[in-house]
Amino acid sequence: MDFKIRTTKTKTNKTAVQVINYFERKVNVLKHIGSGSNDAELGILKEQAKNWIANEINKSSLFRVDFNETDIFNKKYKYLGVKFNFAYEFLNKIYDKFNFHKHTDSLIKYLTITQILEPGSKRSHVIFLKEKLDVNLRLTSVYEWMIKLDPDLKSNLENEILEIAKKEFSFDFSFVLYDVTTLYFESFKSDEFKCPGFSKDHKHNQPQIVIGLIVTREGFPVHYEVFKGNTFEGNTFLPIVLDFKNKHQIESLTIVADSAMLSKLNLDSLKDKGINYIVGARLLNQKQDVLDRIDKSLKKVHGETTRLGELIVEYSDLRFAKDKREFEKQIERAKKYDNVETSKITKLKFLKNDKTKYSINQKLIDKNKKLLGLKGYVTNLQLSNEETISYYHNLFKVEHAFRISKSDLAVRPIYHHQENSIKNHILICFMGLAISVYLELKTKCSIKEVVHRIKKVTDAQIESKITGKTISIRNKLSTEVEELIKMSY
Repeated sequence: MDFKIRTTKTKTNKTAVQVINYFERKVNVLKHIGSGSNDAELGILKEQAKNWIANEINKSSLFRVDFNETDIFNKKYKYLGVKFNFAYEFLNKIYDKFNFHKHTDSLIKYLTITQILEPGSKRSHVIFLKEKLDVNLRLTSVYEWMIKLDPDLKSNLENEILEIAKKEFSFDFSFVLYDVTTLYFESFKSDEFKCPGFSKDHKHNQPQIVIGLIVTREGFPVHYEVFKGNTFEGNTFLPIVLDFKNKHQIESLTIVADSAMLSKLNLDSLKDKGINYIVGARLLNQKQDVLDRIDKSLKKVHGETTRLGELIVEYSDLRFAKDKREFEKQIERAKKYDNVETSKITKLKFLKNDKTKYSINQKLIDKNKKLLGLKGYVTNLQLSNEETISYYHNLFKVEHAFRISKSDLAVRPIYHHQENSIKNHILICFMGLAISVYLELKTKCSIKEVVHRIKKVTDAQIESKITGKTISIRNKLSTEVEELIKMSY
């Protein structure tokens, strides 16, 4: 036992001398030696405390028998490892808060919660459930469910998610953000549904699918669609936006998207359907007279903007520095191949093909030079330039949702091959994404940190070799976990 001598003031303004020890961060007074009024008295009392400690140590040594505590424990008990029951209970409450349990069975619930706690393949999910939650889920049962597509399940779950958006984040359908991403497969075998296309994961030689996602201004996901892997991302825009508007009978809707969605057909169709938009503009595609007007009307001062009809253009010093670095690199690359035969190199931005050789495209260089530091936005809303740009900058929240799905939920690579299995896999990940973003918004912690904290609360499993009974011992909830519970429920 670790003894310490402590002095402390008494109510009579004397100084007490005590022998103490610490147990579970609490002070235990083992012996009150006495109280003194001056240094001489305190010196005597401290000597008495030392003698008391020495006497106690000698007494314990007389009766001490050397033993191995681990051996004694192992003779009576068997340690079975730790379980993550609390983590499951925590996420199960959120799952029920979303009312997912009204539309799904336990299998889907287990897969969704495991996708958050321990993302991986369905086989790894089954192993995790067995080892850490004592849940016996047959892998064949998982695969049997994966190939069956319930035509109403996605819609029903999205409706429940929308109710959470309305109740918890005051979502009113007036403003949403849209973007797309690609998910690749751990396979090189393509079919009509999963096939190569422009890959955001830089897996151009592997089959993929395209996902379109709509989120609220906070970044909370409310709707998604799955498209064939070779679908041009601009072609996903109208179907998913119009489906969302019609399904929920939305009267006033503003959609924010990046420049990949910009096309005259898309914007004309949105206007025709009464949908407002804020979309990134491709300034390089603008006519020369428009670029000349921008050049004349926009001061190259950080934060300055100009508007030409539906086109808003902003200048940024930070963007200028970034654009200039890339611009100069591309010019230097192009110069290396000036007058080189066309068969010798691949296409570069500032080179033009003169049939027999490449030459510097000075006209394109001059055009790009005028656009350094500029960013364009197209909108049919009569908002101020600053408000429009501020709305557009919320797009990072869609990208954040994609990062959660790809990193924290490990939605890709996809190991499934049949279309139904792929769609069910995406549905589970979408449910996990909704729960994850909800927890991030409520707790102000990343989902990675939330999972880390709840998994620190474990249940040690110990089996008695005498009675055969299993004892479960849960460690105390930390203040951080208690705060998570308060903020989440």
